[in-house]
Amino acid sequence: MQEKHVWKEGAVVTAEDIAASLKPLIDEYFVGECKAAGETLVYTLPDGKKFEISVTEK
Repeated sequence: MQEKHVWKEGAVVTAEDIAASLKPLIDEYFVGECKAAGETLVYTLPDGKKFEISVTEK
């Protein structure tokens, strides 16, 4: 099992940081290709179907 990512108290965490942290999980658990594009991950299935996963701060 992969270690949890822990940010230190007071660290500035951006949507890009969260997206970049999610990419390895998608790479590990899904067949296809995942590319990071800033705050967005683009996941492409082997048949070419694409999904976009966006991270936004609330």
